Amino acid sequence: MVLVFVTTSNSCQQVSTSTTSKSGIVSETQLENLLKKPLCLEGFRPNQSGPLSKIDAKEGEKDDSTFTVEKIRIPSDGLMINGWLYLPLGSGKFPLIVLTNGGGDGSRGIKSLSDWIAPILAHCGYAAFVHDKRGTGESEGTFVASTYEDFIQDAGNCAKWLTKHPRINPEKVGIMGGSEGGLIAVSAACRFPEIKFVISFAGTVVTGIEDRLNAQLNGMVDSGVLTDSLLQIVKPLWESSFQAWASHDRAEHQKVDARIGEWRKKYNRQVLPFMKSEMETIPEFSSVLPTWNSIGFDYLTELETFTKPWLAIFGEVDRVVPTQASVRNIGKYMGISGNPNYSIAVIPRCGHAPVDTETRRLVRIDHLLLNWLNQNVSPLR
Repeated sequence: MVLVFVTTSNSCQQVSTSTTSKSGIVSETQLENLLKKPLCLEGFRPNQSGPLSKIDAKEGEKDDSTFTVEKIRIPSDGLMINGWLYLPLGSGKFPLIVLTNGGGDGSRGIKSLSDWIAPILAHCGYAAFVHDKRGTGESEGTFVASTYEDFIQDAGNCAKWLTKHPRINPEKVGIMGGSEGGLIAVSAACRFPEIKFVISFAGTVVTGIEDRLNAQLNGMVDSGVLTDSLLQIVKPLWESSFQAWASHDRAEHQKVDARIGEWRKKYNRQVLPFMKSEMETIPEFSSVLPTWNSIGFDYLTELETFTKPWLAIFGEVDRVVPTQASVRNIGKYMGISGNPNYSIAVIPRCGHAPVDTETRRLVRIDHLLLNWLNQNVSPLR
C-alpha cells in the first residue's frame, strides 16, 4: 500500500504522488522508514519536557538551546486559555502545531504528550503551542461543566489567534492530539479553516457510545473486575446507560437508573454502571463528566467534507480506542469526502500509549510525525 505524501506548498493541500492507497494504511516498509530517526534529532536525546539533551555532551555543556518558550494567554469564548508557545530560533515565520490535551482534569498528566512533543518540534524547526485545557491549570472556565464542544472551540480559537503571531506562518498551521486530544484535534481541523493539517495519535473515530463501551468494558476485563462471560451479561445495561447519557433526557436516565438499582441486588456494583446522580455528586467522577456529557455529539459526519492532510496513528493492540473500527471509519469517510491526503499508521504491539507492549520500550512516534511533517509541511530552513 502506498503512503500519500503532500507537496510542501503553502496550501498544504496538493498531492505530489500519482498513486494512492484505497485504505490509506502505510505499508510495513513505509512504517519502518517513518520511524527512523530524523536528521534534526541526530546527536540529541529528548526528555519528558524541556530542552533536548546532547548525547555526547561535555561536562558543564548546556542542553539544547535551539528554541525559546513564550507564555501566552489567548481569548476563547469569553475565557482566557493559558499556554506556552515554543518557537525555534532564527528569523522568518515557522509552521505551527497546536497540541491538544488528553482526557481528564489533571493539568500535568493530560499535557504529558504535549510537553514531550513540543520541545522536539521546536528543536526541528516547528513552532508548537501547549495549553491548559479549559478549567484546568491556569486556564479559565469550569471543567465539569465543559464538553468536547468547548475543548474543540478553545483549540481552534488558539490556532486562529496564533495565525496572527509575527513568527508564525499562517498557511502552515496544524493541530495534533493524543487519545481524547486526537478526537478534539480532528474535529477542530474540520471546523476551523485556519487549521491546514492534523495529526492524531490513538484518537477514536467511532461514535461516542461505541468508544465508551470499548474503553469501559475492556478496562474492567483487563483489570480482572469483569470476566468474559459476565461481560456479555452486563454489556446491554452499560449500553443503555450510555444511550441515556447521549440522549440528555432526564426520563431516560431515570429508567436506566431504576434498572441499575435492580441489577445491584444480583450483581456486584463494580461491574455495573453508576447512576447519573452518583456520577454528578461523587468527586472521583468529576474528571470524566465532560466525556460522559459529550457522548451524544456526532463527530463522524463532519468528516464527510474533510479534505485536509491527516496523519492518523494507532496502536494495533489499543484496548481503549477501537483501532480497527476507527481505521475502517477513516477509510469510509475519506472515501465520501474524496480526500486522498490521509495516511494511517498502525503500529504493531503498541497500545494506547506509545509503548511496545512486549519490550516496554518507547515507540518513537516523534520520529514518525516529524518525518511525515517534513514530507508534507516542511519547516522554514
